Amino acid sequence: MADDADPPDRRGFLKLTTCALGGALGVGIVTPALRLFASPADEATVSTPKDPIDVGAAESFVLHEPTKVAILAPKLTDAWTSARDVVLGGAWVHRTGPQTLDVFSAVCPHLGCGIGFDGKQFVCPCHDSAFALDGKQQRGPSKRGLDTLAWTIVDGRLRITWTTFAADTAEKTPT
Repeated sequence: MADDADPPDRRGFLKLTTCALGGALGVGIVTPALRLFASPADEATVSTPKDPIDVGAAESFVLHEPTKVAILAPKLTDAWTSARDVVLGGAWVHRTGPQTLDVFSAVCPHLGCGIGFDGKQFVCPCHDSAFALDGKQQRGPSKRGLDTLAWTIVDGRLRITWTTFAADTAEKTPT
């Protein structure tokens, strides 16, 4: 009488092959997913400009007339994307003399609201802080005056180095 069952070594080979293919398929699916989530953990994934950013011709800023400018990052990169011309924040540029400028962050040092200008002084509409044209605090809950930003003029162009500072502290501390 003939036996219709497969020989034991053929059955073992098919089991081994099936397990190997299933394992390879599983590794093929799981590895990219793990890399997607684990890869950024050990890398510097965000890059922001540390160099001065061009905000316009230095001569375009009118004497004794504060002008708000947007600070645009030419390129901003994170773990998965890269974007161009991203707004980092704003700055107030106040020309105080033919070759002198005051450059202030447009972020209130109290709680981070946007600073405006009412024609006489810088004001924070959120908590009624006010600052003189030289950035010194005049009133309100802010614990310090406006934060100054580093600037330089290169080939007639004003370049501002964007920095953020800790809010609601008496000391100007970069974050």
